Amino acid sequence: MEEYFSAVRKMEQTVMFPSLLQGVSLGDLANTLDSSSNEKDLYESYTLLKSIKTMVEDGLVPLNQTFPVATQMKEQEIKEEEDLESLFYYHVSSLYRILTRLTRRAKAVTSKYDEIMGQMNQNEKRLSF
Repeated sequence: MEEYFSAVRKMEQTVMFPSLLQGVSLGDLANTLDSSSNEKDLYESYTLLKSIKTMVEDGLVPLNQTFPVATQMKEQEIKEEEDLESLFYYHVSSLYRILTRLTRRAKAVTSKYDEIMGQMNQNEKRLSF
């Protein structure tokens, strides 16, 4: 989890102008990101990563404000409650996989932003000569 927080913090510190990420396709980073991503551009990934970080830092959603998927999963969990060790392992391993993917995405957004800024700096140097 610390690696995820570190990657998002670095992304937040690096990306000074998030609007530069608008319109930058995730397809450019296909090898870094999963192909099933629903975000249209890196700006949406940036905002998603920041909101997830905030949610994790602030704690869990109150029980009366559950997500629809969570309600469906709750029914399944009640059935599996007898095997708490397996249920715990399942959720921890799922969380680990999700955090790994989110960490890769944060690093990709940071990398692409650095690339965009490098291109802008090169263009400015050319114009000043």
